Amino acid sequence: MSWFDRNRHWILLALVAVTTVLAVGTVGVGLLSVLAGLASGAGIGTVLGDAALVLLIAATLVAADLAFAIAFLVTVTRRVSGPALPSLPESERLSNTLDRAERTFPSLARFGLSDRFALSAETKRERLTQRYVDDELTQIEYERKLDALLSDESDTDVDRSTVDNLDAEPAAGGDDETAATDERETDRRHTEPERG
Repeated sequence: MSWFDRNRHWILLALVAVTTVLAVGTVGVGLLSVLAGLASGAGIGTVLGDAALVLLIAATLVAADLAFAIAFLVTVTRRVSGPALPSLPESERLSNTLDRAERTFPSLARFGLSDRFALSAETKRERLTQRYVDDELTQIEYERKLDALLSDESDTDVDRSTVDNLDAEPAAGGDDETAATDERETDRRHTEPERG
């Protein structure tokens, strides 16, 4: 690992500080220049030209400042995000916000921040079950949403045995459609909560 890689976060933080100072200084000097131009009786065209130039320079510096700030945050997040991190609290709202940011800025997706705050499969099942128990969902809606949730989980280790059982039953022989339907009915009875 090179010196630059080890100190990248400090370099980016310094660049954020420098561009922030330059942006504020440019706006301040530009404002003084415009006020001096108005006070000395310079033409309005000259004053507006100076103001436009100052705004262009300030906008460029602010854009650079934001780019350096995002790079700094990404670098710090990458350094912090390791296997030794404690589990982060689940937050659907934060996960959705981070997911939108990752879609807007694809380079952020490699850090998987939205997944770190995403609801676990168990939490999703508990919420779905609670909605069913509270009569927010009909039995058909509950079963459909549970099937969709189980199919979404099929790529993870969570509840893999249930999904494997659904896939394995038709391979056992006999009428494939009937066997799969019987297995789903049995599985549904085991996962369906009692209405209270």
